[in-house]
Amino acid sequence: MDPLSILQNRIEQLEAKLGVSNSRSDGQQGDSATTSLLNTAQAINNATAGHEKLTEAMQMANELNNYTDPNFVEKLQETDMHMREVAAAEPVEPVLASEAIQQAPQMQAQVTQGIQELAETCGAAASDASQQLADVAQKVEKVEEKMFPKRRNGLD
Repeated sequence: MDPLSILQNRIEQLEAKLGVSNSRSDGQQGDSATTSLLNTAQAINNATAGHEKLTEAMQMANELNNYTDPNFVEKLQETDMHMREVAAAEPVEPVLASEAIQQAPQMQAQVTQGIQELAETCGAAASDASQQLADVAQKVEKVEEKMFPKRRNGLD
């Protein structure tokens, strides 16, 4: 067979598959554009007929991929842990939403001033106590000198 006849046969086979035909049967002049559009519409309908099933299959494949993920159990446990944290925090929410807690940032200056005053008071009290202890130590020393006079050579 020569190459031209092979090419012609191939073109005819492709036209038959696509629904395009150059030969007019019974001498009728058919509207080839309309026929092509109808055939194309039918091919599109056939191609999209299984679209719902394809979407469903893709979702199932996605789920299967998630279940076969080696980190799936860890992610599941992490999600469960987060759910428990949220559930444990729910009873505390009214307390955290209370007016006193909401005003905490505005109270920071007063708290800082109170801490400073407390530190000064404690510092003054510690200084007074230290002075009193020093006075007591001096008095004890004087009493010891009176009761136990110093010896001159240490042999007495």
